[in-house]
Amino acid sequence: MTLEYQAKKAFLEIEADKYISYLCEPRTRPEVFAAIEKIALLHLEIQNCEDIIYTANIPEFDDPLN
Repeated sequence: MTLEYQAKKAFLEIEADKYISYLCEPRTRPEVFAAIEKIALLHLEIQNCEDIIYTANIPEFDDPLN
């Protein structure tokens, strides 16, 4: 299951980089706002994937006091 989310995370990072590169060229304000919104959404999805990957890799009995 984590392999699926690792692949999805890698894809989302590539997509976010494309939008960042897109913003390096002169753009209109609506284009910039749309790209920033898309980047923010992609980063939320990336964070979600990271959380799922982290949760899946926690040992069953992860008790630091024992």
